[in-house]
Amino acid sequence: MKNRTHWLCMLFLIGFFSAAAQQNTVSGIVTDFEGVPLPGVNILVKGTITGTQSDFDGNYVIEANSGDILVFSYLGQKTVEIAVGTSNTLNITMEQDAQALEEVVVIGYGTKTRDELTSAVSTVQAEDIASFVATTSIDNILQGQAAGVQVTATNGRPGNTGFVRVRGVGTFNQNSTPLYVVDGVPVDPTNVNQINPNDIQNVSILKDAATASRYGSRAANGVVLITTKQGRKGDAQVTLTQTVGFTQRIQDNFDIFDIEGKLEYERQLAELGVAPALTLPGATATAEERQFLIDNAVDHEEELLRKGFIQTTNLSVSGGTEKLSYFFSAGYSEDTGIVQRAQPFRRYTARLNTTYQAKDWLTIGVNANFARSSEQRLREGRNNVQNPFVAPFQYNPYNTIFVLDDNGDFLLDEEGERIFSQSFPLAFNVAEAIINNLDLRTNLQSIATGYADIKFSENFSNKFQIGISNDRFNRQVIIRPFSRLDAFIRTPGAPGQSTRNGSNDFEYNISNVFSFDKSFGKSKVNASLLFEYNENVLDLFSLTGEGFPTDQLDVISITSLPTDVSSDRVRNTLFSQGLFADYNYDDRYIFSASVRRDGSSRFGPSNRFGYFGSGAVAWNIHNEGFLKDSFFDALKLRASYGTSGNQNFGGIVANSFNSFTFLELLDFGAGNGRSNVSPAGAANPEIKWEAQEVLDIGLEYAFWKNRVRGVVDYFQRTSNDLLSPFNLSGTVGDENNQVTANIGEIRNNGLEFELSVDAIQNQNVRWTLGGNVLFIDNEVIELVNGIDQFRGTGGTNRLALREGEEVNTYNLVRYAGVNSQTGAPQYLDADGNITETFRASDAVVLSGKSPNANIEGGFFSNFSYKGFSLGTNFSFRFGNYIYNSAAQALLQDGNGVNQQQRTDALNFWRNPGDTNVLPSPLFRNEANQISDRFLQKGDFIRLRNLTLGYSLPGKFVDKLPIQGLRVFLQGQNLWTFRPNFDGDPEIGSGSTEQGGFQTSGSQNLFNYPNVQTYSFGIEVNF
Repeated sequence: MKNRTHWLCMLFLIGFFSAAAQQNTVSGIVTDFEGVPLPGVNILVKGTITGTQSDFDGNYVIEANSGDILVFSYLGQKTVEIAVGTSNTLNITMEQDAQALEEVVVIGYGTKTRDELTSAVSTVQAEDIASFVATTSIDNILQGQAAGVQVTATNGRPGNTGFVRVRGVGTFNQNSTPLYVVDGVPVDPTNVNQINPNDIQNVSILKDAATASRYGSRAANGVVLITTKQGRKGDAQVTLTQTVGFTQRIQDNFDIFDIEGKLEYERQLAELGVAPALTLPGATATAEERQFLIDNAVDHEEELLRKGFIQTTNLSVSGGTEKLSYFFSAGYSEDTGIVQRAQPFRRYTARLNTTYQAKDWLTIGVNANFARSSEQRLREGRNNVQNPFVAPFQYNPYNTIFVLDDNGDFLLDEEGERIFSQSFPLAFNVAEAIINNLDLRTNLQSIATGYADIKFSENFSNKFQIGISNDRFNRQVIIRPFSRLDAFIRTPGAPGQSTRNGSNDFEYNISNVFSFDKSFGKSKVNASLLFEYNENVLDLFSLTGEGFPTDQLDVISITSLPTDVSSDRVRNTLFSQGLFADYNYDDRYIFSASVRRDGSSRFGPSNRFGYFGSGAVAWNIHNEGFLKDSFFDALKLRASYGTSGNQNFGGIVANSFNSFTFLELLDFGAGNGRSNVSPAGAANPEIKWEAQEVLDIGLEYAFWKNRVRGVVDYFQRTSNDLLSPFNLSGTVGDENNQVTANIGEIRNNGLEFELSVDAIQNQNVRWTLGGNVLFIDNEVIELVNGIDQFRGTGGTNRLALREGEEVNTYNLVRYAGVNSQTGAPQYLDADGNITETFRASDAVVLSGKSPNANIEGGFFSNFSYKGFSLGTNFSFRFGNYIYNSAAQALLQDGNGVNQQQRTDALNFWRNPGDTNVLPSPLFRNEANQISDRFLQKGDFIRLRNLTLGYSLPGKFVDKLPIQGLRVFLQGQNLWTFRPNFDGDPEIGSGSTEQGGFQTSGSQNLFNYPNVQTYSFGIEVNF
């Protein structure tokens, strides 16, 4: 018995060591057919979840037994299966798979390969998004990335969104942004900054009606489809990314006075007899007082602004089994902004995407995203003493932030704190206001999608999806007791004020798509039937109270004087049906058609339903026999025509008034303890959809083994029945004598070019470069009775709608320079005659001058050598005009002598015969007027992004408990070419508070400046 046990143990040990000997650490390099290393190749032990990925140099390491099958898979390459033998080294060469190489494009309610597309769709991939700092909003990242997509950063405020236009101006009203859809859920464009860019797999921009019309009444301004990342079968892949850096204001291309220059300016104007200068230090200070001012001068940019600190941390885990895949991520972003004493912008995000193959015929999935952001909003965007970006240009260098004694030392209060000075214009210290006048905002956003995809048979399937989006916004405005602003607005006996307002924006979308898909010989037919219901409910509230017993409490319930309570509810619904059909013959001739019917609660019974449709055709010429042996890898001609609509009007901010303009509206209030009511809006029962017709003709090509790729598109976009306020007689209409109506038609004609070239592609060096450009013209075709419509108040930033002109053409008085004999400013009257009398009534429509650029695009270069990579992205814009209100405020011709000015303010007329000068300050009241003197071209080229990276070679990674390591340096907005504009020409929102009409890029007015960003990052893969 003992011997038998002994032999059994020996056999067990022999088998154990034999099995152990079969366990191999297999390594090697994966390359393509040209010998170029392939990073990110998935390597999986067949039949298991054991897997890995190749690193940047194509190297991989995996544990496998002898006899195991390793499966190598990579997009665009044929899958390779190879058995593990006795060798520990397996080098793999993958072959290009023309069919797998086809890019899959999300088009809304489905996907297509690029070869099957009949429409113009631009895509931006994860690797393009990853090169930007994660605090950037996704819409800003799109700038310069896709032809026909015009993006302007609203401003440099942390977390701010951008203005996005797809193929020009499609509407008269403010809401010209495209429809954003995240994993099938429509979201408010103002909230896309809550989405973590690191979670995005790709973005598809639907530009023509062949695909956009599938979204019917919401697609007139294009559709941006955002698809987030999903898990893959195999071991968990863990990625940790950390970036830190700083931001700073983009410096202006002009100078303002230092202390001595400002005193000299005041002295010279006092010598001329300019009244406001006679009492200023430049004219009155003794030598000793002057020296005191110079010794204690303040650089207000350094005192009020700072270098902002940014950091981002992102963790993602993805993987899956045969039936279940998952992607989880968590992220944190912080951006302090560039304003001293202001609280930072912070964003927390979490995402979980899962897909489960419940049955062979049933796939279910859930995508869920949660985000919370907080910030202190500043009083930016107007020429106002509360604006921290006015102060560096308005405060004189001798206006100190804190009170000084006769020795130049700080005076302290009872608690030993420095005392804020009020020796500023209008006696308002913005540094004190940033601390004591707070505007705090938080957003909590949830986006979730759940779907069930049922495959009834080989030909019939059904996808049912429910998506919800919920955004909870809260704002608290605090004016602390006895602060400077409190002194201006205080109710006697009630120091301090607090306002709380907010909203709960809840939207849900239910869709069901039943599809038929079948092949008949060389023919493929696909048809889908859509039913969709969308409902949006927006609740708003506002509470205000005054009078606090202490500045340490700001709860409204303890105020002594509640002053305002209000609430509102907006509910909009949309019910839709659609039919989409595609026919493909032999992958050569492709036909697509769609029709959609939408019913909206925004319109009256007579115009509640709208019908939208499209038709498209494509010819894959490269699949024809006569091109079989040609150098073309792709050559496709396509054309489409279709319609879409727009139901969003009345401005960006929703309320119940602009949701029911087809009804007579009343406004309820209270006074003297009684309810009262007043007319709030005139009814327009005939109001209907904005309708849009789009014609598109495109050519797509690729050759030289797909190393040269390009697209050319011509489009004509005609918008009819445009919605906008229409001026009425003063005896009719609402309090503004306006009614929302369908007032006109505009047309955009454009030509788009996209090109990318793999200039070098070998084992060590890869260099890809390319770009895109849009040439576009727009024109107002028709207005009601041909009557011009004007925007703006008090002559400020006046814009015109006139038949035959561009949308929002400037309507200004023309400046005719300076009278060289007298120094007086000159203008042209309405008839073109020179006059020295300014009259606002002499304003004329300036043909060809509008905020709309006619050339726009971007170009890029991506270069890599072994583990090093260098990527650059540029964006550019030409042909637009901007009213430079900041220049007007800094060249006030003697009006602003008590405020800071530009150094060239000294270049004023002095003697008869002087030319190329500013008007004499003696004519200050006539000189500094709103005219085209301050209308400047906004042309620019900007280095949008530069990234230098290094990936640790595999031979070093193998010695570490990680799969990959990459470090990178990154900069944004590093250089700007701006030949004709004083300041930063990338103007989004000129003023967030200005009255009258607001349109993107029309005016700059001390808004939050765009910033340069410098950051360092590290990415580790486990």
